[in-house]
Amino acid sequence: MLSKAYINLGAIKRNAKRVREKLPSTVKFCAVVKSDGYGHGLERVALSLYRICDCFAVSNIDEGVKLRRAGIDKQILVLVPCVANFTERAIDERLTLAVQSVNDLELIGRLCAKTESKCKVQIAFNSGMNRFGADLDELKKMLEFIAGQKDIILDGAFSHYAKPESKKQRETAKKRFLLANKLVKHYNNSATCHISASGGFLKGDYMDMVRIGILLYGYKPFDSDFKVEPAMKVFSPVISVRRLSRGEGCLYGLKKAKKKTGVSIVGYGYADGLPRRKCKRQFSNKCMDACAVKEIKKGYLAVMDNANLLAKEYGTISYEILTKSALRAEKIYYEI
Repeated sequence: MLSKAYINLGAIKRNAKRVREKLPSTVKFCAVVKSDGYGHGLERVALSLYRICDCFAVSNIDEGVKLRRAGIDKQILVLVPCVANFTERAIDERLTLAVQSVNDLELIGRLCAKTESKCKVQIAFNSGMNRFGADLDELKKMLEFIAGQKDIILDGAFSHYAKPESKKQRETAKKRFLLANKLVKHYNNSATCHISASGGFLKGDYMDMVRIGILLYGYKPFDSDFKVEPAMKVFSPVISVRRLSRGEGCLYGLKKAKKKTGVSIVGYGYADGLPRRKCKRQFSNKCMDACAVKEIKKGYLAVMDNANLLAKEYGTISYEILTKSALRAEKIYYEI
């Protein structure tokens, strides 16, 4: 563990408070801490947000259990509706499970009967992204099934915008979801129905709750005036310094120096998370555990200090950079 990821919990909290300040008092704030808090550390991020948000969202049961072990006693929504997630442990830990079919509900019903417990569910609804979620016909069957169950509690329904920056796409998706909203609230008027993640929030679309992920960590899904502060920087040590003569090679493939060149060998490779291919500062492609940069320095070098800039270089998005850049780094938390 050579690299160090410095994570400013103060920035994460300020980003969350800015979100909270924009929300009407009737709208819930769900902090999305899935995928190890977008690479920032699941438990520490959640604990820092405990007093600001109303509930948390994770990808799977394991993440939900980790939050319970860390002392999080607020509602935890498992976003991915997958039967492999539906275990006695999920019910024991009072996790709210996303479901997308009657088959999902039947399995949960059997688990509840076996453990003599109750389970809250939220129905994932497909409003056009076609990733997962029930269609309208399946939704009706699910609601009828839940109505006949004493152990399954209808807590809400949710969907997702595939392209929140597009007004046309948002309107089409929301029109479909409002049909689901009407049906769900016929069975439970206090159910929480939500469709907006960070993108929908930036467009002022709130409904009963917003799910905020990328904004917490200091980045935006598209250009917006909303202010956020990046919370993480990753630094790696300079292991050695090499001075190459013109024509001399370095690293795999022995890429040749075009002139007399100094390079620093840094302890960060593609196994640490970022892609193998070179970016501007590098001399050549990364090795598994190291890379060479075109500058002579000692100490530690920043390998990720702006996820947006790196995302442009690698042809990806800030989300991927954040979740991968600190895979093998020691996480060091501070608050300013």
